[in-house]
Amino acid sequence: MSPPTQSLNLSVPPRIHCAGGDVEGEVLLDFRQLQQENIQQVHVKFRGSVHTMVRHSKSNYEDETILVRSSLDLWMPGAAYPPPGTDILRLPFRFRIPENVPPSFHYRSWDKSACVLYELVVVGVRPGTFQFNRRLRIPLAVVPKDAFGARLRQNMGAVGWRKGERKERIRKGLWGEYSTAHVELLFPDIPALPLFTDTPFIINVTTTTAPLTRAQADALPENKPIFPPPPAIHSEINFRLMRITRIRAKRFGVENAEDVAYFLGANTIPSKLAVETDLPPKEWVVVQSGGGEEKGVWVQRARFQTSVTLSVPPTFLCPTIECLYALDLKVPFPGMGNDVRIDIPVTIVSGIDAPSSRISPSMPQVDAPPEPESAFVAAPPPMLDLPPAYWDANSRDWGNLDEKD
Repeated sequence: MSPPTQSLNLSVPPRIHCAGGDVEGEVLLDFRQLQQENIQQVHVKFRGSVHTMVRHSKSNYEDETILVRSSLDLWMPGAAYPPPGTDILRLPFRFRIPENVPPSFHYRSWDKSACVLYELVVVGVRPGTFQFNRRLRIPLAVVPKDAFGARLRQNMGAVGWRKGERKERIRKGLWGEYSTAHVELLFPDIPALPLFTDTPFIINVTTTTAPLTRAQADALPENKPIFPPPPAIHSEINFRLMRITRIRAKRFGVENAEDVAYFLGANTIPSKLAVETDLPPKEWVVVQSGGGEEKGVWVQRARFQTSVTLSVPPTFLCPTIECLYALDLKVPFPGMGNDVRIDIPVTIVSGIDAPSSRISPSMPQVDAPPEPESAFVAAPPPMLDLPPAYWDANSRDWGNLDEKD
């Protein structure tokens, strides 16, 4: 948010706003400062737009799509005065967010960028030469309305498991017999993962040694792990969420992949993670018996169970930006090229179904049709995970969002 001026302040409840719902707040005018700064009119604007940039052959190509552009005139001299005993006049406002707009989003690098920006702007108009208008800006977090995802949140514990798995043949060095590593990732069998919900995950690791005679098995050192050893602690596993962003500007398109959330392993603090770990004793399984010497394999297992809460912008597609996600799990094993990796594309939805509250007759409004009888106000969820640049109303991404009118 840009800092308040001496004459203008903006009060908006800190929350995630839902497409199809309302943005509401109050503009606070300090009448003493208003007169000193010669402000003759105050209006508030609600703006939303999509910006993309792609650098190609030393030139920057940009696209902009306007999503919403609404304004309300709040005050002019003689229109209203503060209550007796105070210099502060409070002016409420309300805007309706359009349906089917993309969520707030921000990605930027030196050669490409993709942003979906929403903001409120309060303008104090100062007529006359060299009298610059006073401006106050506050970015907003917006997500799509998602009745289907809201039902998924409520029924998360009543569904089965979806499984991604990979089995690899691995060995210690360049020669020797192969062992087997089998990794499974289980999570709720639902079409999409909703935000701000505890989502359980189970990681099963099963390893099987190359066939051994019983004598060879008994000769293995007790104080050394048997190859291939499954992870003994969850910090040895890398489990993360990746985002793939496809960006278009003019006729050029680029793609970017980045890590946006870490669940286990790298970039986490193991002591702060709630992970249930099960390491059953190794099991000898006979694979050959009878006339010759008995042969078998050691089977070793590890199981890790945890829950994660997603707070990233939901999956979305608009003409110039495509935002996709994938779960990425890597279980390391000794030896070159022996890590086992699973990548599973997932759809992330907001899981928020929060129509606006009932409209007050005394509150100015823009494009606000009557609400259905079933409308309700949900408790505000935690904040959306957006980079600091999104909240910096003075950054260059926001530079011209309000200058065209």
